[in-house]
Amino acid sequence: MKKFFKIMIIGLLLVIAAFYFLVLPYTVKLITDYDRYTFDYVLSDTAMITKFGIGENRDPADYGYPNFEEVDFETLTDGINLNGWYVAASKEGITKTLMINHGRTSNRLKTMKYLALVKETGLDSLYNVFIPDLRNSGKSDDAETALGYEFAEDITGAMKMLKDNYGQNEFVLWGFSMGAMASAITVNRPDLVEFAQNEGLKVDKLILDSPLSNIYATTKVESENMGIPGFIFDMSFNKFDHVIDDWGDNMKFSYLLNHNPLPTLILYGNGDSTTPASILEDEIMGLNNVQTELFEGADHVQLYTRPEYRDRYTQAVNDFLRK
Repeated sequence: MKKFFKIMIIGLLLVIAAFYFLVLPYTVKLITDYDRYTFDYVLSDTAMITKFGIGENRDPADYGYPNFEEVDFETLTDGINLNGWYVAASKEGITKTLMINHGRTSNRLKTMKYLALVKETGLDSLYNVFIPDLRNSGKSDDAETALGYEFAEDITGAMKMLKDNYGQNEFVLWGFSMGAMASAITVNRPDLVEFAQNEGLKVDKLILDSPLSNIYATTKVESENMGIPGFIFDMSFNKFDHVIDDWGDNMKFSYLLNHNPLPTLILYGNGDSTTPASILEDEIMGLNNVQTELFEGADHVQLYTRPEYRDRYTQAVNDFLRK
């Protein structure tokens, strides 16, 4: 009998060890890791080109900006090499930059189409535009990310570079999906806020398209869809939380958009299964600084590309940026 219990105890310890060292790291990686979408990866796949909504266009020159610059820079804290396009305003002396931040499994090819909106509305006379490849995307370095927490370091690094290279010190952050979460984190994470203040960098407004609005709630829904037991998800999320300096509970709009209540435009669709509208609506309830535009039936980051919604989307962004 003693031998039986001894074998049971050893077996239980092995199961616990396997869970801790194999299962938890795997489920954490589901949260933090994703495939890197390079230019070659996107441009070699016609379905991907269609999804990105770029047609034959490949850079800002194809949207009427022949004098754009391709810029190398580094993220703020850990020396990761990043790359982006800087498009100067049509007037000289403009010190405001509209930074367009892509999301997860994406790159700047997907966000460059909004240059058409900027030109059509004449916003190019009011803003310079910067479109980065954030870490693990496009022409930027491979790197782990953390659902926007580390993207925020890249955005802050971009603002520092734009000040040093182009004299830019005022910004609007226009983010998509995880890039929207990252944009909101940028103006709230204490170390990044302190750095920006010391450097004289100011973010005036946020535009958030199909945003990831609550890290825990959204990843919980996805884990349930994958059949991951709740207790495993919670343990994995707690482990992930330690990776991001125990800041996971702040990665939700009910905190981020209220703690630093900047004027914010949120554009979203109720056909979005990736970042569900119900989670977003709960997060922004009662926030007076937030203006919303709901697009019936629109899917994730597919608002502007829907022909029936393009004009309303354009008008909402134009009006918001001119206030």
